[in-house]
Amino acid sequence: MYDEEPYLVISDGGELFWVIDAYTASNDYPYSQKTKLVYKNDTREINYIRNSVKVIVNAFNGDTSFYITDKTDPIAMVYNNMYSTLFKDMSEIPAGISESFTYSEFLYKIQSEMLNLYHDVSADVLYRGNDIWEIASYSSLPTKTAKAEMKPVYTLVKEIDTDESKLGLVISYNQFGKESLNAYLVRNCRRPERINFHYINFQEMGLYFGPMQLDNLIEQDETISAEISALNVTGTKISKEMIIVPIDKTLLYVVPIYQTSLNETNSVPVLKKVVVASGNKVAIGDNLSKAIKNLLSPNGAVSVEIEDTSTIEGLVEAVIKANNNLKESNDANDWSQIGRDIEALQALINQLEKAKEDSEKENNTITNNTTIDVNNTVDNNVIQ
Repeated sequence: MYDEEPYLVISDGGELFWVIDAYTASNDYPYSQKTKLVYKNDTREINYIRNSVKVIVNAFNGDTSFYITDKTDPIAMVYNNMYSTLFKDMSEIPAGISESFTYSEFLYKIQSEMLNLYHDVSADVLYRGNDIWEIASYSSLPTKTAKAEMKPVYTLVKEIDTDESKLGLVISYNQFGKESLNAYLVRNCRRPERINFHYINFQEMGLYFGPMQLDNLIEQDETISAEISALNVTGTKISKEMIIVPIDKTLLYVVPIYQTSLNETNSVPVLKKVVVASGNKVAIGDNLSKAIKNLLSPNGAVSVEIEDTSTIEGLVEAVIKANNNLKESNDANDWSQIGRDIEALQALINQLEKAKEDSEKENNTITNNTTIDVNNTVDNNVIQ
C-alpha cells in the first residue's frame, strides 16, 4: 500500500524530491490482534503492517526509486528477492533526503488505536477489560451534532531525557466512556530506531479536561460563545478543529474556528477566531497570537472549574453543580441557557448511570484461575 499524503523534501544539492511511504501488510500473522483500516475508501482487516519501503520521486524529471528501509520485514525482503533490480539499499538515498524523513501519520494512527487496549498488557487487566482507552473526540461544529475523533498532530516536543525539542507525533486519549483526558502518546519522528514510543499517563499529573468538556466550557461562557455565534451568518458555515499540544507538565488546547462561504464555488475555509485553553483558563482571539496574549492577560482570560467526572463521587458533584446552574437560568427566564443546562445535566446523569453499572459489574466479577498467555495475545509487530 502507498501513503496517500506524500511530502516534499530538499536534498543537500537543492533538488526537490517527493517521498512516499510504502507499507507491507497482512491479515495472516500468527497470534496477532486484528484491526481494520480504511485505504482508498475501502475497509480491510489486517494484523501486521510495516513501513518498510520509501519511494522517492524526483519532482523535476519524475525519476522514481524504491528503497528498502527495514530489512527485518520478511514481506519486503520477498519482494526484494522477486525484483532484484527494483529495490535499492537505504545507503544509496541522495544526501540530505533521509534526514528529512518523518514518521508516517497513517501508521501512527493504527498503532495509537491498538494502544486503546494494549497500553497495559497485564493478564488481569486484559482479562477484565476494565482499563480501556479511546482516542479523544471533539465537536467539529459549533453545535454538538457532529463528533470527530482527534487526529495525530506533528509538533515539537521535549523528551523526558533531554531538553532538546524534536519533531514528534502526538495524540490524546480518555478512559473509555469518560470525558477527562487520560494520557497522550508521543512518537519521535526523527530517531532511526523502529520502536520509539512513550505515553504519558495523567494519573500522577492532575486532572485535564477533555475536548468535549472544553466544548461545553466554550458554549457556557457568554463572551466566547457570543463571538463564535456572531460568525454564523446566513450563507456561511462554521467549522472548527482541536489541537492539544503538551508543553512541559501541562497542555495547550488550540481550537481554530473557520468560516466557509456557501454561495461561492470552491470556497475555502477562512480562519476567523482561535480559542486557546491551558490549566483553568480559556481565552479567544482573532488569531493564535492574540488568543495566547489574552490567555496570559489577567483580564483577557476566563477562569473555569475542571470537574473530575472520572469517579462516581466526582459525577455526583458535577450533577449537583449542573442542577444549580439550571435553577439559576430558570430563575432568570433565560430560555436559551435553560436548554443548554438541561442538555448538560442529562449528559452527566447518563454518565453517572453508566459509571454505577460499571461499578456493579466490577464488584460482581468473580476472580477465577483462568490465565492468559500474554506472549500469544499481544504481538509487538503490530505496534512497531
